[in-house]
Amino acid sequence: MAAAAALLAHIRLDGRPSTLCTLRALTGLPCPFCGGTTAAVHAGSGDLAGALRASPLAVLGAPVVAALPALRHRIGPLPRGTRLAALALVLVSSELWELHRFGWI
Repeated sequence: MAAAAALLAHIRLDGRPSTLCTLRALTGLPCPFCGGTTAAVHAGSGDLAGALRASPLAVLGAPVVAALPALRHRIGPLPRGTRLAALALVLVSSELWELHRFGWI
């Protein structure tokens, strides 16, 4: 993941659209995943603070997702309700952050 972020930080595309997010392109509203590409570019450039400002979900979520197989083996499966509640909390928190970042709230 670190190598992909470093590579992404050095790619410059002329004519790149202002957003890759379909929801934001159509409605102007960011989705919970908005800022993921920007966060990867900042992280690949060594700007962790900028990456966190762009998308805490991407910066903090990527290592968690990468570690999930080891975590499942170590702590065992969580009840379905717990997994869904945790996912909902993370996505709502991320959406609120993105709405704040783009000046909606």
